[in-house]
Amino acid sequence: MAKNKVVNKTKRTNGEGSIFQRKDGRWVGTITIGYDENGQQKKKSVYGKNQTEVAKKLSEISGRIKNNSYEIIEHKTFGELMTEWLLVFKKSAVTPRTFEGIIRNFRLHVEPIIGNMKIYEIDTYVVQKVINKLIDGNYSLNVIKKNKHLMAQFFEYAIDNKWITENPTRKVLIKVKDRKVYSGQEKYKAITPEVRTKFLEALNKDEANFLKPLCYVLLFAGLRIGEAIALKWKNVNFENKTLKIERSVTQIPKFDSDGNVLSRVTVVGDTKTTCSVREIPIADIVVDTLKAWKEKQENRERTNRDVSAELTTPSSFVFANDDGSVRTYSGCRMIFDRFKRRHDLDKYNIHFHGLRHTFSNMLFEMNENPKVIQQLLGHRDVKTTITVYNSVDNEYIRNTTEKFNEKLKQEKLYEDEKRRQEEVKTKKNDLLSTMTDEEYDDLLEQLLKERKARKKCEKEEDMEM
Repeated sequence: MAKNKVVNKTKRTNGEGSIFQRKDGRWVGTITIGYDENGQQKKKSVYGKNQTEVAKKLSEISGRIKNNSYEIIEHKTFGELMTEWLLVFKKSAVTPRTFEGIIRNFRLHVEPIIGNMKIYEIDTYVVQKVINKLIDGNYSLNVIKKNKHLMAQFFEYAIDNKWITENPTRKVLIKVKDRKVYSGQEKYKAITPEVRTKFLEALNKDEANFLKPLCYVLLFAGLRIGEAIALKWKNVNFENKTLKIERSVTQIPKFDSDGNVLSRVTVVGDTKTTCSVREIPIADIVVDTLKAWKEKQENRERTNRDVSAELTTPSSFVFANDDGSVRTYSGCRMIFDRFKRRHDLDKYNIHFHGLRHTFSNMLFEMNENPKVIQQLLGHRDVKTTITVYNSVDNEYIRNTTEKFNEKLKQEKLYEDEKRRQEEVKTKKNDLLSTMTDEEYDDLLEQLLKERKARKKCEKEEDMEM
């Protein structure tokens, strides 16, 4: 007798295959998936713990066969299918820079783990393992959520194509707090007041180029570096003391057919979000610095032979190259890095975006309304303003604690004075309760005499004046 002799068999309708239970208790299903070159049936077997599980698997295969998608998903891995979806559908739906981040996330965090599996092999358990690996890897909550959302979108696409029947991400749990902290190594950490002073002193010594006005716009107006580079003189209103941010310089990646970055092109395009388009008031220090910079540029137009374009017309870039072209982020960063090395500032981890963080921190230190700061920074969501751009330093926290401590001391003094008055009042009541009527009359007469004497002295002093 064969070891796996059939003990139970279920006949199903044509095209749905058959299900049977082996002697070892395991359930098996078989279905015809096509025919070979000789006209012989090609069958596929699936296994499960019970009849229902096997029936579900056979139903899914039957649906793929009827939908002519069986061969596609049998001959391609999950990684290949998702890559195709990214390149065909996702790439055209987002900006090139966003797509670059999306495909990088997929290739770093998803494809290495489940890329070689078949799409129908991926269930909630498998996806949860991917998420758990990211959690164990100390990735931020933002990275984990992005990867889950990306997989969820692809699986919805797969359901529409009848490759699968359920989205395995729906029951996946992410129970982790965002571990993003602002340590000394934070890439875009706001600079402390002490370093701020050194940084500004260095800028004032290095007035020969555009770095001072550029950094002032970042530090005291909170612009992104791309927004600052894209500023034109028509966006600067000296009379009303405002800046109008409506464009931004960005690097657009160019991809090959596999989604790899071939090159990057610097362009002046839209701002990061629609909320980033804004007109903001600026401090006098920014106004004065930009006025001085414009005068310097006008003088350079007249005297410097290297200047081959008009640099101060309304349509000119505020921080233009000498030929009038827009500066690139990489070019600005190289000049900024050399400046930091010259002034021994490279050890403080100062970045362009860190200056924007510093601007927001200074406003938070002034107890400014987060909604106001949100408008100045051009954030779409005030949560971004509060959670990402509020990395207050220890000195600020210490000052706040000292103010709080002083308040507590004042309250304690008040309580002490209140307690003293209560004690005096109690003693007074005790004294009066023990006095006789004659003693009380004598005390009252004495107090009236003292009062009359005080008034006489005050009257004499007034006449002398």
